[in-house]
Amino acid sequence: MKNKTYLIFGWLIILLMSGCVDPYRPPEIIAPASYLVVNGFFNSAPGATTTIQLLRTQNLADIKAPTTETKAQVTVESQSKAAYTLTEGAAGTYTLLGVIPQQGETYRLHIRTTKGTDYYSDYVPIIQTPPIDSVSWKIENGGLQINVNTHDQKNSTRYYRWEYNETWEYNAGYYSTLELKNNQIVNRQQSVYTCWNNATSTNILTTSTTRLSQDIVSQFPLTSIPGTSIKLGVKYSILVRQFALSQPGFDYYDQLAKITQNIGSIFDPQPSQITGNIHCTTNPGELVLGFFRVGSVETKRIFITNSQLPGFRTLTGYDGCAIDTLSAADVRKLQPSIISMYDMVKYLTTADYCVDCRLRGGVLTRPDFWQ
Repeated sequence: MKNKTYLIFGWLIILLMSGCVDPYRPPEIIAPASYLVVNGFFNSAPGATTTIQLLRTQNLADIKAPTTETKAQVTVESQSKAAYTLTEGAAGTYTLLGVIPQQGETYRLHIRTTKGTDYYSDYVPIIQTPPIDSVSWKIENGGLQINVNTHDQKNSTRYYRWEYNETWEYNAGYYSTLELKNNQIVNRQQSVYTCWNNATSTNILTTSTTRLSQDIVSQFPLTSIPGTSIKLGVKYSILVRQFALSQPGFDYYDQLAKITQNIGSIFDPQPSQITGNIHCTTNPGELVLGFFRVGSVETKRIFITNSQLPGFRTLTGYDGCAIDTLSAADVRKLQPSIISMYDMVKYLTTADYCVDCRLRGGVLTRPDFWQ
């Protein structure tokens, strides 16, 4: 009886202690503050469109998409007092057409929100980006390694950043020629066998040649793709965008990369505040994220077909696609996807996922640039 009393008392102590423990919620997770994020640059290429996107930060506990900053007044201003107003199209996206920055001039970005808050960037010069020499690839560690190569004969660029877009063609597990429509088995009007999907780079990719005698970037790694990836199953393409940076611009992206991409061990940089070249003049203590630059962007696209690769085995996810043979009555009752007619009275069928490539996230529309 005495032992039982101690046991009950022990459980009561545990329950009381657990009731006194509050979950720890750091201020960064629940903070209501919403800071302006500026993404874009003044494009100096003839005929190019300048695009500036304005968003708002959100706390880490918020699962909704970031809020856009709409109906703002966005202008690009030169130091000689010329001003060019951008027009809002999609919510939070502002564009400028037909304006080419003048060589030797410096420019800044001015944003005024509907609340009357003013944001200004520093004045920055035009920095032209040298062309990309090549985008190369090689087989490495059982997969595909993609690299970029560039140089500046004038030895004046020194700071580089890259982004890329991937597009890949892939097929469903089976080619379907028939479909059930209005409870009738009919010829499929649109093929759902071949799709195209895409992805955009998420890592910040920068390098500097300041320690080299020549301004040459050789075999800078952009991305690696496992040999089993569905991206390599039929045909793959990557479009690389190259930007020349100033030293302050490089420092900004380098710091941003360090605190967002290298977190996880005690040796990684500790979280800290990042300062770009955009400032709130209405409230000087307000944080603004972004770096405004003026210059060009260089692009290069390559294609890689599966036949160029050394027999990689693609993990398509269709290995478990089972085939069944059903009568027309059973097809109408069970409503599977139809692969084809088996004989005069039966049909080969399988799951929708196995015949409709769209169920893997792709689209049926062939990209205009596809070769």
